Order: sequence, then structure tokens, then C-alpha cells
Amino acid sequence: MSETKQPISELVAAHLKDNPDFLVRHPDVLQAVQLEHPTGAATSLIEKQVSHLREQNQSLSRQLNQLVRTAEKNQKLMTRLHRLTLELMVMNDLGAFFDHLAESLKTEFEADILNITLFERQVNGRSDTPIFQVRREDPDIAPFEPQLAKGRTVCGRLNPNKMNFLFGNRANWVQSTALVPLGDNGLLAIGSSDPARFYPGMGTLFLDLLADVVTCRLALDEPEQQRRTA
Repeated sequence: MSETKQPISELVAAHLKDNPDFLVRHPDVLQAVQLEHPTGAATSLIEKQVSHLREQNQSLSRQLNQLVRTAEKNQKLMTRLHRLTLELMVMNDLGAFFDHLAESLKTEFEADILNITLFERQVNGRSDTPIFQVRREDPDIAPFEPQLAKGRTVCGRLNPNKMNFLFGNRANWVQSTALVPLGDNGLLAIGSSDPARFYPGMGTLFLDLLADVVTCRLALDEPEQQRRTA
């Protein structure tokens, strides 16, 4: 029974892979190898390798520049979060706390629309601060249970029921949302008319840290009876 012969091209390819220094040891072969350029002109293997390395270098440079821009953006966000945290810490009144939080999110952090939903907590802020009080067992909260259980910010598009609960008659205008759980205290929703503003997989460290600030502040104002029975 005769063995199937392997094509010579495969043998050559296998030999080159097993001996990566072959062309270094045989420069005459390297010089003789030519590759067809897309334009039709022939180019030597060395020229092709140089061109490939140049393209790789450009790609790495673009990636590095993107990383630098991301790092700079994150640094600015952390600086702004630090400043906002210091500003919020000195506010004894809980209503003023949420007034300033909402104002900062809408202006400095480019939020188009907000919803601050608190469970069993009455907070008196300004009329333009979107604070809502609901019961924890309210049926409208049930669709948010997976996000609340996760305990981390979720970004993207929400289904119509959730959108209507959060943003009412402006729900159709909102194209992307960041949903920020506030522990056992409620949730914060930030809406945008830009569908690319909040997207699945985006970094949410800033918003998660902000949620920690809010939950800590709410804990300071926890009703006395609730503290005694905890």
C-alpha cells in the first residue's frame, strides 16, 4: 500500500517553520524570494517584512495613543469625582446633597436626564431634582431586580417598561442609559439622547464609586428606628 505523498509546497513550508533561521543562513535564497504586490509590482521578502513591521508599528502606536487618551480621560474623571465627593461631604442636609449631585451630573458630567429612586426614604430636594420615593416591594421595581442584585452599574438600552418607569413621557427620547444600583437604598438612572453615550462593556468604575459615596451618605441619615432594629 503506497503512502500518500505530501505536496512539495507543504514540505517546504513545514521545513521553514521548523527552521526559522533558514533564510538567515541562506541569504541568497532570501534575496531571490519575491512577493507579488497588490499593485502588480514585485517586492523582495525583506521589503515585504519591513513593510509589515512598519504597519505593525503604526498599529501599536495607534493603540498606545488610545491607551494614553483613555488614561488621561480616566484621570480627569477621578479628579472630578474626588472634588465632587469633597463638595458633597460638607452638606449636612440630605436634600441639598442630592440637589448638588443632580446638578453636577447634569452639567459637569453631561447627563441629559436623571432619575433618583429611593426605597422608603423621603428626601426633600428642589423641585427640579428628580428624587422619587417608592416602596421596595413596589411591582414596578421587580424588573430591576437583576440589576439591583448585581450591585454594579449596567449600561446600554433598557426595555420600554423600565424606560417608562424611569423617564415617563421623555422615555422615547432617551437612547442609552446608565443604571446605577445604590445598595439597598434604591437606584440612580442617567439617560442620554446619544445612543453611544452609555453602551454595554464600557468602564463603570466612576459610577460605581459614586454609588458608594451616595450609599454612605444615606447611611448617615438612616432613620433612628431603622438603626435600632438593624
